[in-house]
Amino acid sequence: MPLIIVLVRVALSVVFSLAGITKLMDQDGTREAVKNFGAPKAFAPAVALILPFVELAIAIGLLFSATTAVSSLSGLLLLGVFIVAIGVNLARGQTHDCHCFGQLYSRPLGWPTLVRNIIFALGAAFVFWQATLSASPDIVSTLGTLSGIGWALLASAVAVIVAVFIFFQLRHRKALAARVGPEGLPIDSVAPDFELPAYHGGSRSLMSLLEHGKPLLLLFTSPHCGPCIVIFKEIKEWQEAHQDQLTIAVITRGTIKDNFVNVARNSLGEVLLQKEREVGEKYGGLATPTGVVVSPDGRIASRVATGGDEIRALLSNVLGNANGGREKAEGSRQ
Repeated sequence: MPLIIVLVRVALSVVFSLAGITKLMDQDGTREAVKNFGAPKAFAPAVALILPFVELAIAIGLLFSATTAVSSLSGLLLLGVFIVAIGVNLARGQTHDCHCFGQLYSRPLGWPTLVRNIIFALGAAFVFWQATLSASPDIVSTLGTLSGIGWALLASAVAVIVAVFIFFQLRHRKALAARVGPEGLPIDSVAPDFELPAYHGGSRSLMSLLEHGKPLLLLFTSPHCGPCIVIFKEIKEWQEAHQDQLTIAVITRGTIKDNFVNVARNSLGEVLLQKEREVGEKYGGLATPTGVVVSPDGRIASRVATGGDEIRALLSNVLGNANGGREKAEGSRQ
């Protein structure tokens, strides 16, 4: 029994530490997830900052016998909150990304998410129950009693867990590729929501980019992409010349420092920063530069356009449709 208690404590400590570290490394995504789960927008930044430290404190406390009871109870209460929040969102039909482990593992909410948290909660309840009966065993001394066969079995179990994790990651990527497809998301499907830090300060979401009721051209770029650098000057001209007809937003990879030269040299307007390809992946914009149009009501309005020539053609098509719609509206008023 002491060995089982120790193994459950170590497993829970790994889970909470991974959750805390990955959330700290992706505060933007964590804030978005907190808001999606129902936290008031004003409190989301504070919750997103405090939550990872709570998880890390629980992870550390589980490693020491003297703090096992408090940490396991805290973990159980926190998991209880997660379970209720997940259950409420699923009941409402809301399946936004859970962001449970930051960008390391973020999936849309589903029954597996709920079951996983229930399993973790049962583990925390078991550890707390044992801690109330007797002093928790010391991890080092307990693991020191393992025989060679015991260590081999433990290593095998860890290897299996890692292999299963890698398998599900690969399966998710294949499923995502199959869903998005080489031409992007299906026309008229709901555009994936996002909220990213803006180069010029603050943050911008899909809804805020659509708030003026105009089509939105999303351009996925990279600071070190040769074709992107060539087209940046044109993007600035497009943003100025066509601002009455559509919104053009650049979603680039990296930090402000990474993109400083390109943005400053070309005086780009709406520039958002994704860490890697997390938003581009959702839209099918894995290559750079890539463009896709979102309609004013938040739906996919074009296939993915890759490369300068295809993006220019896409822009021309959008402008033609916008002008045609405006002329038609003016004619009907006359």
